[in-house]
Amino acid sequence: MFLVASSPVPLFNTFKFPNYFQGKGKSIPLDNQGLMRCLETILLPGMLFALREKLSKNIYKIETPNYPGEKLYSHEKFLIKSSSKKQPINLLSVDTICETLLGLIKKKEKTPYLWGGNWPEGVAKMLELYPPADFSSLSEKMQNIWQLKGVDCSGLLYYATNGYTPRNTSDLVNYKDSVKIKNLTKEAIISLLEPLDLITWKGHVIIVIDKENCIESTPENGVHLSNLFQRIEGVLEKRKPVNKNPSDDSFVIRRWYSKSFNSSIMRCAK
Repeated sequence: MFLVASSPVPLFNTFKFPNYFQGKGKSIPLDNQGLMRCLETILLPGMLFALREKLSKNIYKIETPNYPGEKLYSHEKFLIKSSSKKQPINLLSVDTICETLLGLIKKKEKTPYLWGGNWPEGVAKMLELYPPADFSSLSEKMQNIWQLKGVDCSGLLYYATNGYTPRNTSDLVNYKDSVKIKNLTKEAIISLLEPLDLITWKGHVIIVIDKENCIESTPENGVHLSNLFQRIEGVLEKRKPVNKNPSDDSFVIRRWYSKSFNSSIMRCAK
């Protein structure tokens, strides 16, 4: 039996995830890249989940058709049963998706990068369940991580499409149609691009906005807009363009939403 998420539900890849937020209540253990890797994803409101096993300390093992993985865990306080029906995941318009993406840049507060994150505002209940000793004394980065605030590169797209697109870059590299870019110059590649095309390889994705702009989320800069020509140029310095199955030194472009450029999209980035 599946239940419906009535609010964002963080899913972790270890049942020991509470240890990350407890300790001395002053910090969270991060890896050598400054990332907290235990967060897998966040279920969006309206998504389905099933309770599979109750573990110690109010932790449930769950399953969801919205995300692959056999080891997904969450606190029972996030798993509130809802009487509402599952919300269908409809494909939004190009304009709407682009406006959502750019809205994360136009906010007063910069949207940070968060490994596994796809809910920009964060999950306020994390502070209720795992209160730090002194939240105000934590660095801005640690405050964001504690609240699960921010998005990673594929989470940025996932949020903007309301969960329509695959959650991980390992799936995005083969998603929908390939744009034929093998052996092409940067000028030729850019001439082929359309809104929401994905410049991607396993580990990262860059989203095309228009002929001049692209958007992405990185650990160094959070969500940010870049000049498309310069970004393609930078990618080509390290990777070669291929049509499918990118290796460690190559990239692909996937077209999952085909639509011609129009004036509203061009205005969207200005």
